[in-house]
Amino acid sequence: MRVLPSQKSGVFSPPAEAMRQPLRNFPALWREILFVFFAALVARGIRAQSAPQVPVPWNDAAQSLAEKIASTVTIAHTLTITSVTDVSTGAPIDLQWLRQSVESETTTQGGRLVQFAMGSTGAVAADAQVQISVSHNVNGYLLIAQITLGGTKQIVVAPVAATQVVPGPPAAAPLLQRRIVWQQADPILDFVEGAPDSSHTLWYILEPDRLSAYEFNDGSQILHVEQEFSRLYTSRDARGRLTLTDPTHVTAWVAAVRCDGTWNPGFSLNCSPNVGQEWPMGTVNWAFDPSHNYFSGAVTLSAGIVTHYPPFYSAAFPPNATGGSASRWILAGLNGQALFFTGSAEPAAAFFGWGSDIVSLNPACGHSWQVLVSGAGDWTEPDRVQLYQIGDNQASAVGEPLQFPGPILSLWPSADFQSARVVFHNLQTGMYEASILSIGCGN
Repeated sequence: MRVLPSQKSGVFSPPAEAMRQPLRNFPALWREILFVFFAALVARGIRAQSAPQVPVPWNDAAQSLAEKIASTVTIAHTLTITSVTDVSTGAPIDLQWLRQSVESETTTQGGRLVQFAMGSTGAVAADAQVQISVSHNVNGYLLIAQITLGGTKQIVVAPVAATQVVPGPPAAAPLLQRRIVWQQADPILDFVEGAPDSSHTLWYILEPDRLSAYEFNDGSQILHVEQEFSRLYTSRDARGRLTLTDPTHVTAWVAAVRCDGTWNPGFSLNCSPNVGQEWPMGTVNWAFDPSHNYFSGAVTLSAGIVTHYPPFYSAAFPPNATGGSASRWILAGLNGQALFFTGSAEPAAAFFGWGSDIVSLNPACGHSWQVLVSGAGDWTEPDRVQLYQIGDNQASAVGEPLQFPGPILSLWPSADFQSARVVFHNLQTGMYEASILSIGCGN
């Protein structure tokens, strides 16, 4: 249910032999040159000594991430690494080693590192703050750095090459898979990806009061623009949805407003009141109640026929229903019950213990109609997504639930119903994270 909460790096010490050298007799300039020389040797020594302690792919990834950080911040700015976290909750790596390795390599690459420490006048200031996290997707682990510089945020990613794993027994049931694609400190309502060509990718991130567009070229961020808008309605439980006409045309639906974003050639956003308050979902439209942030129950089918249901937070119908004329609907109601309709005004069944976010996916692994369902906790608790199979007016859980370290805030299906977009608030890190959910099948 949607329930609101009462809402050292070490100091280099030269060897004893070096300390006995009469450096005090050298001119000041030579002392500085020697210091820089020794510091460079120590930085390279740390990197070389650390390599045998961890698998080579992790060393390579840490080096790659450091190179990208140094390249992004450049020698013109100072930087500090403010945090190193494991959002995958199981990476086989020591976070202190990761911090030291990235710091060492960043310095070797010319980065002007400032240690994050407290002094008599407060925190040591740096031009750029870097947050490093270890994440995981279906292809393996990722090292991600969020760089905040001059009021803008950039993301750089270094994948960890997969190591050979002895395959286990085939999965006996469909398996939910999660791929983290974005994380940030500000709330996220929805996100969507577009690819204008094979080397360029556009990411659109919808927040309660703005739409951000990011452009990547072969994985490196080259552009970030933001467009603010007025919601007409304010709410602590803001909801929003993004749809793509094509990679360069995006529409945002949020709090009684429709905003159309276009690249021409820069990114522009035109917003206006959403007359009729209809949000598209597949080939049908749902009537949204912006004053309450749920749907009123009126659903307009593709033939223009309007059918009425009880108010709901989200709904699902079989994706293979042609023309949006589905007679079977599951509605996540306002009272904690999910109601199953089969063409009659009265529900044929009720499902209990479900959360307020549900989506349909195309059948996978030989199963029939399948639905992803969030947990029934509030916004102060961890959450989960469970896959259900629908048939004979019953819902049967399939496989194990996928656990999340925080509440799920939104869950929307992709345009082709092959995957789902999920946003949740990580209670461990405080970050808002966006992921793609899909179904994997065993052999």
